Amino acid sequence: MSGPTTAIFTTSDPFTVLLSAAILRAAISVAGARAAAAELAGEHQRQRDAQTLLMDQAVTASQNAVQQQLNEAEQLFNHLLALADKIGLATQISASKPQRPQQEDEQTLAAYAFQLQMLNLELQPLIEAEALRRERSLEAQADVDFEHATAAAVPQSLAARLLRRVAHLPQIQANISDLAARLAQALPGAQADLLATELRLQVQAALEADLQRQLQEANALIIGQTLQDLGYQVEDIAETLFVDGGTVHFRQSSWGNYMVRMRIDPKTSSANFNVIRAVSEADNERSVLDHLAEDRWCSEFPALLKALEARGLHLQVTRRLEAGELPVQLVAAHKLPVFTDASPVLHHRQLKTRQLP
Repeated sequence: MSGPTTAIFTTSDPFTVLLSAAILRAAISVAGARAAAAELAGEHQRQRDAQTLLMDQAVTASQNAVQQQLNEAEQLFNHLLALADKIGLATQISASKPQRPQQEDEQTLAAYAFQLQMLNLELQPLIEAEALRRERSLEAQADVDFEHATAAAVPQSLAARLLRRVAHLPQIQANISDLAARLAQALPGAQADLLATELRLQVQAALEADLQRQLQEANALIIGQTLQDLGYQVEDIAETLFVDGGTVHFRQSSWGNYMVRMRIDPKTSSANFNVIRAVSEADNERSVLDHLAEDRWCSEFPALLKALEARGLHLQVTRRLEAGELPVQLVAAHKLPVFTDASPVLHHRQLKTRQLP
């Protein structure tokens, strides 16, 4: 049995989290395209019926185009796989590839080609960034040995080299650009050494901050999609949830007035889960179903932990109260998200036990 629960997010392998998020984004793109295609299916069918005489020629051209798209998608994936193999990530990338369908009809192959294209779009920047990150790590280790010598000899070359490490970032911080400019203009000597050391530290900090930003966005996506995959209705989750903090509510459609509130604390990288019940403004009565709602969530919580762990996101429980140890929080219904197929609100009145002071 479990009441409010607190857990700390831990990430042993950042690439696994980023890869999981990339796969999810690709799947979301495919699902969106399928939904749009379904809406247009009727119109397309009418158009095809009106063009019966041209179908044979069009089908041949379409089949050739699909095969070309499929070949290009598979070639790009193999290229990315080869790049991943160079940095020891071939197994993870290979496992992300969707299985080629056994059917060879045009529609099925076109759907598979599109699925692979969307995955490639997500994987390419991820793999290239990871390769650069590892290359920069090796360079940073080498810099410990010869950076001072380089700064003393050619400050301009070192400034350019350090700037290349952050060239891929959406925006280069002003302090980095300023330090690089000052280093490029410096004469060899102690001043150049100091500027080079400071620039290297600022570059490393910028790279770490960008990695954390990517992980935070990935965490938000993984949590939201994992909850949906487990059958929960989830309110919209902002990409900045793990930066700004905040609450997210989710529920099963059969839970009636109950839902789980997840509160993220970015300062401690922790999440607190507790069952809440939607009530009217004047209602502060307890229900005998509160205890059952906590027990139900307790039985489902391990499945969420396991599903998140499979995607590289680990939750270490640090605090767990017994069901009933604290009363279920009552929250005014108008302050909570409204789910589309929510059950009628404020039932179970006959099961209420007592009025709280």
